[in-house]
Amino acid sequence: MYKNNDEAIDLEAKRLLDNGIYTDLEKAYSEAENIITEIRVEFKKKQEKKEFRSRIKSIKRALSDDEFRNNVPYNHRNQWSKK
Repeated sequence: MYKNNDEAIDLEAKRLLDNGIYTDLEKAYSEAENIITEIRVEFKKKQEKKEFRSRIKSIKRALSDDEFRNNVPYNHRNQWSKK
């Protein structure tokens, strides 16, 4: 509709205008930009947190895996383990 060819901002501005929250197009777009930017920042934080948790889980899984321990070179536990 207007700026940056950003569909999310366009839809939010249209919603603000249709609901009668704003009557001026410029104010509606500036508020829509603020709302969408805030949502994107929150989503990015959640995504980074989720990726971090995933890395931690994979590291824990690798450390608890017996095959991983057996394949470590110079692991002295393997010398005395009963097979």
